Amino acid sequence: MQTSLNFRKEPFALLLFTAIILLFVLALRPISSLDFQEKVMFGVPLDNFVWIIPCFLIFFWLLYLATKEFLYSTKAIWIHVIATVVSAFLIISILFIGIKPTQTISENHELVGSIIQIVTLIFIAGQLIFIGNVIFGLIRRYKLI
Repeated sequence: MQTSLNFRKEPFALLLFTAIILLFVLALRPISSLDFQEKVMFGVPLDNFVWIIPCFLIFFWLLYLATKEFLYSTKAIWIHVIATVVSAFLIISILFIGIKPTQTISENHELVGSIIQIVTLIFIAGQLIFIGNVIFGLIRRYKLI
């Protein structure tokens, strides 16, 4: 069993690395005195929502471990991983900006909402690329048999 994270052979290892970084940052949240109490995002308490993102990343990493044998393209893996990691970091960043907004952000709150919608669409598009990669891989695999 390989113990090192080789990003060239397995770009999805970046998902695990990102999840570990986010878990570390979120574990230090009490030190920075951020309070998520009484805040809700998409109908989910913000404290739970923030912890869901690293769990998604770990889930996708495990999903890649299970499906890596019949994926179609390495380029599609890279696109999915980069879209997922970048959107996860942006969502977390925007959440922290929204918790303690500056005067400019407070005056332009619709800008934050628009940015979060765009980042969510990027996240969803990345997941659709993964699904397409799996479907094309299955089609290719079963045509060869």
